[in-house]
Amino acid sequence: MPVSAINGKGSGDLLDVLVALLPAGADTADDALHVAIVGRPNVGKSSIINRLLGEERLVVSDEAGTTRDAIDTPMKYHGRSFVFIDTAGLRRQTKIEDGIEFYSSLRSRRAIDRADICVLVIDAVEGLHNQDLKIATLAWDAGRGLIIVVNKWDLAEKDDKASAKFEKSCREKAPYLSFVPFLFTSALTGQRIQRLLDLLLTVEEERGKRISTAKVNERLQELLARLQPPQAAGFEVKLNYATQVEVAPPMIAVFGNHPELVEEHYVRYLHNGFRETWGFTGNPLRVIMRRKAS
Repeated sequence: MPVSAINGKGSGDLLDVLVALLPAGADTADDALHVAIVGRPNVGKSSIINRLLGEERLVVSDEAGTTRDAIDTPMKYHGRSFVFIDTAGLRRQTKIEDGIEFYSSLRSRRAIDRADICVLVIDAVEGLHNQDLKIATLAWDAGRGLIIVVNKWDLAEKDDKASAKFEKSCREKAPYLSFVPFLFTSALTGQRIQRLLDLLLTVEEERGKRISTAKVNERLQELLARLQPPQAAGFEVKLNYATQVEVAPPMIAVFGNHPELVEEHYVRYLHNGFRETWGFTGNPLRVIMRRKAS
């Protein structure tokens, strides 16, 4: 393995080879729910995991960037196996100045790829940054479940409507966050930290939800009765039936005579209609158009 100890070149690939040679651990069951704790540096990712575990298993420091690698930490809750992946904070690309930072960022992205659900930790005082949004979008586009944890809530100035205002401001920046649950916590005091485990189980259940074809078709007909797809010049656009074709993340295929002519805003209408009925909370829902078999 060619490496450079000075700038870290090749170290990530070497680590992957070493990990692949390790024997499987008894605590990391194949059916464990893999959860990546992601976010910018110094927002409290490691502190949250330590709170969940009830012990100081991960290094915590006021200095940003303490966590360099993605660290797997297994635990069980109500008989369910979890593997928490604590990641190095993802900084803006222009801030990644040395090899260690570069490979930390790369491994964070790999952690998202390995995860079933991503927990994005953001700072309650600083609010939702563009970098937070990029991380959330990275996880969402990759088809991962997503939960937003607003940490350091004990330090934020707030009234009885503060959490609702915070969520509203975030969702104005990215409409898909309307489908993502928010949890307001403090790793320092332990406030609502344990609720994260129940929320993870809820998002996992929604992630694996399968709707019968009969019910999907019934909902499609209701949506068509309310609003027909826009017609294209010289063509009659018809949607005939729909079925759920995937879970984790859920995907619904809608079949018609001219799927390529169905406009994007109408696909969003169908998407929102399906969500209205079945939720799929915390998970991206893909709605794809397919040509009906002749």
